[in-house]
Amino acid sequence: MCDFCTQHGEGKKWYLAVENYARDLLDQDGRREYIAHFLNHFVEEKGPGIRQLEAVMRTPLYPAVRTVLQRNARRNHFGQVVTIEEVEQILAIVGEVVRLPCVCRRLTTGRMDARYCYGLMVDPRLNGLLDASFSLEILTPAEALAAIRRHDAEGLIHSVWTFKTPYIGGLCNCDQDCMAYRATYSHHYFKNMFRGEWLARIEPEACNGCKACLRQCQFGALRWSAANKKVSVDPRLCYGCGVCRAACRRAAIVLQPRAENPVAAGLW
Repeated sequence: MCDFCTQHGEGKKWYLAVENYARDLLDQDGRREYIAHFLNHFVEEKGPGIRQLEAVMRTPLYPAVRTVLQRNARRNHFGQVVTIEEVEQILAIVGEVVRLPCVCRRLTTGRMDARYCYGLMVDPRLNGLLDASFSLEILTPAEALAAIRRHDAEGLIHSVWTFKTPYIGGLCNCDQDCMAYRATYSHHYFKNMFRGEWLARIEPEACNGCKACLRQCQFGALRWSAANKKVSVDPRLCYGCGVCRAACRRAAIVLQPRAENPVAAGLW
């Protein structure tokens, strides 16, 4: 299991621990104000910050800066990839949620109302601290799950996020427009999310080689064999999001616990 499971989940999956969503935790350590500041000022602060980081990446200072950024992320705002089944479990824990525009996509695409993010609390006090442009929508667990299943079909990666760890306040649906994806995977700024607890596996006898799943994978973990006319999974690259399954009409893709694969068991 990931480090957070040991630290914040008593050896179980930390994002399924009820106490990490508790209102008492939200009320502590200025978390409500931290969340409001994070959302309200994301674009104006992160944009220049990323430009500065890209300049530092070309200097000998980068390894030290990266270490500091990763340590701060784990303390304040860190995520982990989860499957659609785990999303359903999380929604059962928190009940009603709020849907809001994605601040990452505001920064990377200029779209002000790309609603791919879900706040895992309904809190009038927090709503009062947010800029009016967020216009939060309250959704039932069933409504939220239906919407996130549509994101799953689009190939978006589901992930949970802390706001002053271990409080879990957000559930995001990411692709290359998201800063978390860029920071951890595509641009390699620094690691700010764990891989999922699972790995995808192709059942060879069920795979007919249609390649539909290849378009779903955001991490390049699926491999096509011209000789075998089959797809396989590289466990070193798989993040365990499971969204590849949404494209497979033959149910040829299953998930297995990451811990059971000796190649990927320690890759987080």
